[in-house]
Amino acid sequence: MQNHRFCVLLLILLLCLHGKAQQQGGSVLERRVSINANNQSLTSILDQISWQAKVFFSYDASQIDGNKTYTLNAIDKSLFSVLNNLFPSQKYKITELENQIIISSKNETKSSNLLAGSDTIPVKYFFLSGKIIDGQKNEPVSFASVSVYKKPVGTITNTNGDFLLKLHPDYIRDTVVLSCMGYAQIKIPGYQLLDLDVIAMTPVSIRIREVKVTSITPEKLLDNIRDNIKSNYTAQTKLMTAFYRETVKQDKNYIDASEAVLEILKSPYVNTTRTDLVKLIKGRQSPDMKPFSWVNFKLQGGPFTITKLDVVKTIETFIDKDFQDLYRYNIRKVIWYNEYPVYVVEFQPTSNSFFPGYVGELYVHRETFAILHAKFRLNKNGLKKAENILIKKKSRGIKAKPSFVEYAVDYQLYQGKWHLKTARASVKFKIKSKKDKINSVFQSISDLLITNIEPTEIKKFPKRETFTHHDIFIEMINDYDSGFWENYNIIKPDEDLQKAIKNFTDNN
Repeated sequence: MQNHRFCVLLLILLLCLHGKAQQQGGSVLERRVSINANNQSLTSILDQISWQAKVFFSYDASQIDGNKTYTLNAIDKSLFSVLNNLFPSQKYKITELENQIIISSKNETKSSNLLAGSDTIPVKYFFLSGKIIDGQKNEPVSFASVSVYKKPVGTITNTNGDFLLKLHPDYIRDTVVLSCMGYAQIKIPGYQLLDLDVIAMTPVSIRIREVKVTSITPEKLLDNIRDNIKSNYTAQTKLMTAFYRETVKQDKNYIDASEAVLEILKSPYVNTTRTDLVKLIKGRQSPDMKPFSWVNFKLQGGPFTITKLDVVKTIETFIDKDFQDLYRYNIRKVIWYNEYPVYVVEFQPTSNSFFPGYVGELYVHRETFAILHAKFRLNKNGLKKAENILIKKKSRGIKAKPSFVEYAVDYQLYQGKWHLKTARASVKFKIKSKKDKINSVFQSISDLLITNIEPTEIKKFPKRETFTHHDIFIEMINDYDSGFWENYNIIKPDEDLQKAIKNFTDNN
């Protein structure tokens, strides 16, 4: 077999354009301790904690009585939970300074002398991690949402059901919401997740009375969706912080994994003439991937094109009035989705001549007609027609064709308006060469997770800093900076990906 390579250049997303140990760097308050104290002094209990958690305590003896006795039984509990029992938040403030924990009374009118010389105390985020499983089947719950109630802060579980949520200490007492389609929503104070390794969700199948389903036609529902975009989605420009991951597998082996923190200048939903802008803040690529076998596989446009999966902003064909007659719609049922009653609307092309015609479903809020979720894919006919668009370059004698193309997008409610939350693109290609005896399946998965939303006066990013659909993401990654990533929310890698990546710092 000759030692040469062929090139396949891929435009993955352009079809959507109308054409428990403490985590490294986390708070010391996450550390687990076990204390069995019966009528022991506070000083004695803190000494035991100090020895187990390898921390030091400082407090004003005139404000806190070290001789006061307590009875405390805590088995494998977070330091935060234990200290919360000893020093209720209504009366005391706990401040972390490296491996020192400073306890002060909230009644003090000025800063404690213990903090003298520490003008700026670095904020240590809490790293909340765990696994979400199906309470009946004991199986992982993939792509479940883990977010702070009424705040645009959150993450999702990976395919193993694992999650990692990084919380500013100001949010640690806020309610964290765990939700996934088909399961009862769980609401829990953030700090309680410090003591939990596995969370079981209860499967539910709640259907609204069928009479509600027949009270509206698909055509009227689509009209209502379009008519209510202005009231359902923000009319203001927003600055979004996002996490982006791009992985490529050749058969069963990962051959590339790259990720980045991005800023997205999200233009108003009511102004579809202004496009969203994407800027790279920091990126990194795994240094320990397997080399490409025969194929120079590059994904064009990545972070820019995945934002085009915001089907409400782009008015995708299955929403657009001008294309409505080219689709067949069916309101299949009405269900509860993340505590909202939604119509599940199925759609498919009326003929094979329409391209790109998608097969998929929309989750539409029954009362406001906002789209909360969309999932859509190309059928067999669409895959055949997509070959020349998705694959831009290949060598002679090589057969390369897409075998699976699917997209999904979710929205989140923030300050009374719906915003983009997650987007996902999954594409598979079959690569064959009789001459070189190659028969491989390449799979690309791109994930976008919005981790923060803020109002902004920014009108545009500098042109030299923005992504375009021509850019190759892996060619734009900056130098690795381990300290940069500490407090940014990411999607925890799957177990197989973790094994492939090992540690991003190993070779840096």
